[in-house]
Amino acid sequence: MAEIKFTKFEKLIVLIAAAIGWSHDAVGLTILNFLAEPIMKEFGVGTLEIGFVFSAQYIFCIFGAMLFGELGDRFGRKNALILSILWVVIFSILSAFAPNFWTLAVLRLISGMGVTWGLAFTYMSEFYSPKRRGLFGGLIHATFVFGFILSALSVSLIYPIYGWRACFFIVLYPIPFLILFAKYLPESRIWEKHGAEGEKSLRLKEIVKNRTYLKLMILATFLFWLAEFAYHTIVDWSPTFIIREFGYRPEEASMIVLRISLVALIVLPFVGFVSDYIGRRVSFAISSAVGLIGCILLGYFTLVNYNQNLALLSLFIIPIGFGSHALFGVWSSEMFPTRVRATATSVIFSIARGLSVGGLVVGYVATFSSILYGMLLGGIAFLLMCLMPWLLPETKGKELDEF
Repeated sequence: MAEIKFTKFEKLIVLIAAAIGWSHDAVGLTILNFLAEPIMKEFGVGTLEIGFVFSAQYIFCIFGAMLFGELGDRFGRKNALILSILWVVIFSILSAFAPNFWTLAVLRLISGMGVTWGLAFTYMSEFYSPKRRGLFGGLIHATFVFGFILSALSVSLIYPIYGWRACFFIVLYPIPFLILFAKYLPESRIWEKHGAEGEKSLRLKEIVKNRTYLKLMILATFLFWLAEFAYHTIVDWSPTFIIREFGYRPEEASMIVLRISLVALIVLPFVGFVSDYIGRRVSFAISSAVGLIGCILLGYFTLVNYNQNLALLSLFIIPIGFGSHALFGVWSSEMFPTRVRATATSVIFSIARGLSVGGLVVGYVATFSSILYGMLLGGIAFLLMCLMPWLLPETKGKELDEF
């Protein structure tokens, strides 16, 4: 079978499109984390209600994954990716005008359906060789941190002057890029060659009926669910934890979390790069072990031997554990054939992320105890993340055009 070639320009613009999509997804889903305190104060709600929205918007990602994954597999990657980004723009802007908390909650849930993750990583995986797929997958996933930083900056710079509603307008930044993508973004020729063949049946139904694919989907979903649970128990509530535990103002806490995010910005591409040499499984396990150590240190220096500086330092260690997230996209893309790749990749991650409920669990724990106790539940997830990768196949070096 002749190898499908892509030009450097095609690879570059696909990489940019995937990065814009995933970073924008981050802005749409994380800006609420930084605005939790002022929103709770304005609408008179507590941690349980805001924790519900933290988690429920990710649950709605599952429905978006089924929709946009199906569109990507049946009608091509390009238009599905552009449409998913526009979806988040529209419903995030509407959130700025919410007259009450529950209107805001509904808009955040609908916005959560604008899933770009599976499309972004499927796109990238079909354009890049296996020798560097982990590296570029890590780079794309690191753009989620860029989106997280944009959310933090919007709160630090816009909130003190214009209030929390104006911060939502940061979601408009992809619009100029979407105009360029409509003209220059190429469709995946691997999809054109393999994915569009055959009957137009639902791709998710095909996966469920194939025992091998279904087993892979269940195992990958559970492993990624553990990683997402750890992420949301810690990251969603870090700004609020820093405000309450150490007495910082919202804009100060957002800047601390921004600096913490820079650790992940470096670690994600590094873990992806390393996985191209030592494999997806061992890279995932090692990264998770470091995250577990960070959780243990955070608990120790906050609950046992109190030291504010070392506790904050622990928050800089934990993001190394999230380096495992760099492997979600490339690993799941390499497990499935072209025909169902966007659907499988989208649904795996969105179920894992949507059902992680880490934000809700911490919000509930905080109603009768400290936020920290809920956050430390992420350490249990990190422990299981060290063990679970060995149940999935090693896919380092797989050529996607082979099947």
